Amino acid sequence: MESLYQDTFGISQEKFYYTVKEVSLKIKSLLEENLTFLWIEGEISNLKYSQNGNIYLNLTEEEATLKAVLFKDQKQEIPQEVLREGLKVLAFGKLTFFGRSGEVFLIIRKIEPLGIGLLLLRKEYLLKKYHYLFDPNLKRALPPFPRKIGVITSLFGAALQDFLKVGLSRWQAHILIYPVRVQGEGALFDIIQAIKDLNEHFSDLDLIVITRGGGSPEDLLPFYTEEIILAVRNSRIPVVSAVGHEIDYTLCDLAADKRCPTPSAAAQEIFPDRKELLVKLELLRKKLYQLISLKINLSETKLKRLHLALQEKDPLLRLIQKEKVLKDFKFKLFQKLSNLLLLKEKQLFHFKKELEAKHPSKLLELKEEKLKGLKKLLFSLSPYHILKKGYSIVKTYPQGEIVKSVEKIKPCDELEIILSKGKLLVSVLKVEDKNGL
Repeated sequence: MESLYQDTFGISQEKFYYTVKEVSLKIKSLLEENLTFLWIEGEISNLKYSQNGNIYLNLTEEEATLKAVLFKDQKQEIPQEVLREGLKVLAFGKLTFFGRSGEVFLIIRKIEPLGIGLLLLRKEYLLKKYHYLFDPNLKRALPPFPRKIGVITSLFGAALQDFLKVGLSRWQAHILIYPVRVQGEGALFDIIQAIKDLNEHFSDLDLIVITRGGGSPEDLLPFYTEEIILAVRNSRIPVVSAVGHEIDYTLCDLAADKRCPTPSAAAQEIFPDRKELLVKLELLRKKLYQLISLKINLSETKLKRLHLALQEKDPLLRLIQKEKVLKDFKFKLFQKLSNLLLLKEKQLFHFKKELEAKHPSKLLELKEEKLKGLKKLLFSLSPYHILKKGYSIVKTYPQGEIVKSVEKIKPCDELEIILSKGKLLVSVLKVEDKNGL
């Protein structure tokens, strides 16, 4: 625009000028026309998340700073792990000038890390975010003798053949194969869907194995994702990860209940060796047989000792033994008394003869009376005395044991009944207790 004004010397002149808005528009136009889309290297600083969903940051290098913005509709295209303070990045976008603030901004469309791979960066980010899911205490033990397992893998890779060759040579189990893509577009969805399907539709599975052979970092991208971590940890069935990448642990390896470096190693870890088990079982069987035999022998010895000790301490047995001793003593006493009576009778007879030869008859009568008294005493001590009153003595025949109750008597047993005069040998027809039953 042109206008008149008076300079310091008082001379009137014409002057061309721009408004602030016009200058802002020209700067904006120059930037957008001459510097279209471009890559800019810098270090992220002053990272801020606004309430409207946009992300603001600075790209810095030594003493230079460039402001940048990532609009909310573009955030889905940028890996969250790349947005980190102090990280050197390559930012792709378009420069523009915001007239209201008078600042130049880079409108970001893409960001890639510099000096550190995106795969490693993503791993570090997810390790920090889900560190609690990698706790060793959350790992579930593998079943020692699996009967049915599900294998998530590609049908066309060597991983499946290696797993089956080693597994079936060691153990007989039902192996359910769920074919999936293990790399490239759609592989992540296939693997996650397989885990869900096996959990929902196969309640009898003991184990899930996720396996594939080795590959480049790009090939292994599905195993370095947030989705694979959550799918593995949410599995009701224990999961074994056997991604053939021995150099590094994938996030799938870290989330799984067991990590194996190769498919063959997974088969060796999961399936016991049947031949080794049979050898161990045979050794255990022999050892168990020896232990049982030893235990039986020790128990028999102990039982014999207890039996002897019980015999010595059993009051009923001791009573029977004492009763037998008493019977023997009673029998011997009766014999001695009988012998003594016979001796006295002989002495009395001789004394009577002598007395008759020499006279006094009164003394003889006194001796006879004394002898009769001894006879009565001896007869009263005899068990046969009661037989005079109509009782009898019953003994088993031919054992000769006195019968005191019917408990040990049964029909057809033979008994000997001793009366006051004579004996009877009878056979039992019927046994009744004291109630007549």
